[in-house]
Amino acid sequence: MALRSPIYLDTETLLSQAEYYGLKIPQQAEIVEKSVRRQAGGGKAGVGAFGLEASKGTDVEFQSTYSLQPKQKATFSKLIDALINDADAVKVDPDGETPLVRDDLVQIEGTTRITAASLAGKMFFILRRLMDTVDANLESLRNLDLEDLPFAEQLQQVYLQNELLPIPILLELTGSNLPQKVYVNVPPDHFLGEASANRIEGELRVLGSISRLIPGGGDGYLSAEQWLLHDWEHMMRRFMMLDVDDHVRQLVSHFDLDLPAEDVHSHIAGPAIIVDAIGLY
Repeated sequence: MALRSPIYLDTETLLSQAEYYGLKIPQQAEIVEKSVRRQAGGGKAGVGAFGLEASKGTDVEFQSTYSLQPKQKATFSKLIDALINDADAVKVDPDGETPLVRDDLVQIEGTTRITAASLAGKMFFILRRLMDTVDANLESLRNLDLEDLPFAEQLQQVYLQNELLPIPILLELTGSNLPQKVYVNVPPDHFLGEASANRIEGELRVLGSISRLIPGGGDGYLSAEQWLLHDWEHMMRRFMMLDVDDHVRQLVSHFDLDLPAEDVHSHIAGPAIIVDAIGLY
């Protein structure tokens, strides 16, 4: 195999998988952590529709990233090759005839895009951080009106800046050999170089483990709350999920997003699989 140039790599999980399959583990590669990037604004931003008011100067934290030296990149690329070829641990480009179970390692190639649920997750992440510093009128949270929000400009900046917030991202991957839908869960803080939305949309190969197999039929669905309401308290999640479908559709309309009609809003419909990303390249 050729040398891989990953844009995302969870090195700890990759090393754990290699150790499990009895592969020779290299010494832990030196990881050079970059400083967390923050954006701060000036002035005040009232949030009247929510019954909130807070300073616009509150920092918006983005994902931390890291870098690998060329030698380290080669080391991890060889480790992936060993998992695929020597340990026969990875099911490469599985199709409808490939038996799949939870925790299977797979490598799937296709076209990725960010789902509406993850786009809405940005808005709810900002709101959650704002609620840490002010008293919230919970009932007003169910009556979101993006057109009336005094902090709409701040939201617009977050969406247009392209940086990824420190929350998990849900991608849909199309064009694979599998008959069911394929979704990719991308946990934060494992990006190499820049953590930006445009780097994770397009033609990619995904190495990861299957975390969910969602059956078809009336009972085949999974709540998308872990991507919509990351870091929200359990009961608050229950409260917000009552109207989250409407909030996501409103967000898509407000920002004039061109998304498929059957995109993920409040839940993922089966048949589908969810792959927890270890590497994107």
